[in-house]
Amino acid sequence: MITPQQIVQKCQTAYGRFLSAWIHGEGDGFFPLAIRANLKPIEKDLPATIDSVERLRQGSKETRGWGYSLHLNRVRSRDFGDNRFPERITIDTLDDLLRLIGRRDEFDATRRVAGRLKDELPGLVAWLRKHIRSIAASDAELDGLIAVTRFFLDHPWPDCYSRQIPVAVDTKFIERHQSLLRRWLDELLPASAVQADETTFAFRFGLRDGQPHRAVRLLDQSLTHELGIVFDEFSLPPRFLSQLSVRNSTVVVVENRLNLLTLPPLHRGIAIRGEGTAVSRLAKVPWLAENELVYWGDIDVEGFHILSGLRNLFPKVRSIMMDRETLKLHSDYIIDGNASKLAQPTNLTNKERDTLKICEYQNQRLEQERILQDYVVSTFESRFPLGFASQQVRVRAMPAAARDLVGDGD
Repeated sequence: MITPQQIVQKCQTAYGRFLSAWIHGEGDGFFPLAIRANLKPIEKDLPATIDSVERLRQGSKETRGWGYSLHLNRVRSRDFGDNRFPERITIDTLDDLLRLIGRRDEFDATRRVAGRLKDELPGLVAWLRKHIRSIAASDAELDGLIAVTRFFLDHPWPDCYSRQIPVAVDTKFIERHQSLLRRWLDELLPASAVQADETTFAFRFGLRDGQPHRAVRLLDQSLTHELGIVFDEFSLPPRFLSQLSVRNSTVVVVENRLNLLTLPPLHRGIAIRGEGTAVSRLAKVPWLAENELVYWGDIDVEGFHILSGLRNLFPKVRSIMMDRETLKLHSDYIIDGNASKLAQPTNLTNKERDTLKICEYQNQRLEQERILQDYVVSTFESRFPLGFASQQVRVRAMPAAARDLVGDGD
């Protein structure tokens, strides 16, 4: 026979089903809720059965004034006379259910949150129905959550710092609640106000908090005057980098900071640090599509995936020093890869794909900072005929065969 503790456990499970019915307007039909008594044949152990019934009765609504109701049926026994045994058990009202499982306050909070969201943010109704079981936790901070959400609705992509939002919440409020706010804003904001490929809250919804700067180096000193920039090395967040008037130039995206700083001079050349998978944020720099774009990354599985992602944004991007020849000439500097099992990139050239296969099958990795500086200079001189004569210091000797293998690219 079922015990009082087991009845409570079943009611805990039923509470989630009730919430789903209630938010769809079907809560009134949920009661009375029937629970099976699991009564075994009485004749097998009648005294024990009588004791179990008594324990049930002590915890029932009949005794306590709330909780489960026992519907008893009279049974006559030759040895024990007339006794009453449960025919069925029911939870008759919502109050009985909530008091039995100790969730009256939680449901009150759920009801308040659901009511306000329906009234003040009606676009969340569909979301509310899917997440009704967890919204009670938002009750204490609901005023701030609604106020912040309404600010973003009234000012899509605000381009300000979170502490500048004119809402009466503390400076860490958005950081503490960004998971929930992201779900709400994804539901409510137009697609134009959401950077869908960004996972960081600030980047996704147009805040300035934590916006990374991109390191930039001008490889042609004459560009400082043309761009109105005093220095040939600087860093800017993408929103400002996009405002530069760059034209008729060759833009080289590299991963490693040292490689950025040691690139040889290049006629109308600009170098930008890509920073791994964060290279996708360069999509906010539209002039990259209007100039010759070159990518130089590590020769490994991840490097080719980064190249593929950049080519998704800028289809004409070319790679440099990411081929079999470069790998072969630097065999002494190859290290183990991380055995990544990533999906195959779809937009590599044949040469790039062949090199990727070597990296995959032999688990190889050649980091770009290990490529000899002489080789870098020679490659630039070959690939960019209009480049300047390099004044780079030859730090390491290049293998004798290297220059013969430096080609014109893919």
